[in-house]
Amino acid sequence: MTIDVYDAIAPPAAEWEALALRTGAPPFARPGWFAAWWPAFGVGDPLVVTATRRGRLTGVLPLRRRAGVLASPTNAHTPAYGALTEDAAAAGELAGWVFAQRPRRVQLDHVDAADATLPALQRAAARSGHRMLRTVVQRSPYAVLVPGEDVDRRLGAKAAGNLRRIRRRLEEAGHVEMRVETTPARLDRLLEEGFRLESSGWKAERGTAIRSSPSTLRFYVGLARWASGAGLLRLGFLRLDGHAIAFAFGLQDRTAFYLLKGGYDPAHRRFAPGKLLFRSLMAGAVASGAQRFELLGAAEPWKLEWTLHCHERTLVRTYAPTVLGTADRATQTAYLRYGRPFAKRALTRAR
Repeated sequence: MTIDVYDAIAPPAAEWEALALRTGAPPFARPGWFAAWWPAFGVGDPLVVTATRRGRLTGVLPLRRRAGVLASPTNAHTPAYGALTEDAAAAGELAGWVFAQRPRRVQLDHVDAADATLPALQRAAARSGHRMLRTVVQRSPYAVLVPGEDVDRRLGAKAAGNLRRIRRRLEEAGHVEMRVETTPARLDRLLEEGFRLESSGWKAERGTAIRSSPSTLRFYVGLARWASGAGLLRLGFLRLDGHAIAFAFGLQDRTAFYLLKGGYDPAHRRFAPGKLLFRSLMAGAVASGAQRFELLGAAEPWKLEWTLHCHERTLVRTYAPTVLGTADRATQTAYLRYGRPFAKRALTRAR
């Protein structure tokens, strides 16, 4: 097996994309995702580490390097991260390369707890003398879809009945249209309309909306352009008399629908427009033959109304057996024990 290292995403992108399609990887493991992410958020030097056996690409591990640290190119906008591998041998080779670089620290975020590469990383870390810290930082809901199911049954009879009554009241208020744009010719105009709606209300106040940051806006525009060309983009709109009152930014591949962002007009809160649009999107995913509906993000109460299944996302850190590595480990442990819970309590109080 041959290991190659690239300082850009483009050189291995074609083979990387082919590997992603062969293995059924989610959109956020494909090169187009990172090609949108890096210009918006990238800090340090990009690295794309590949494993090739007999001329066939079998593994890819995107990383970034800065000041002796090898880290995942991830942030709060990353649903999940991990090496993309065809088999255990490729995972082992990629993990071995990471620790052969003698990093001070390896820092991987949003790693799925079930990722097959984690055991290879743990073994390679142990061989190099690194201490590993793994912490579950998020439970991310997903729904397993059943062909032909009535998604209203997920809510229970009473909640489903209430939602139907809300829909009837909305229809009494004007003409209602649910539409999902897949390859829109007016992409920029639709994104402007959707992002304006997504930033209304509390998201703008907290600074978490797409339009709150130039880098975040750049990422989602770039992501939409790539996804549109790849046939993955799903822009959902609920309109009342032609005026958008709810919006969803999603991606869909052969196996799942991924809900990345959404928002609604607070002036129409009484009609639960976000929930109505979400219900329509899930029903559409069932009709399209998708196997899962990935709600992404944290396990918020409204998401758990639709499913109790959750992925566990983990923070993975390894520390070199050096003075600097030991200091890093002490700092990170103190943050996870004291700083992070304090920050979460402060955020809860603010909300």
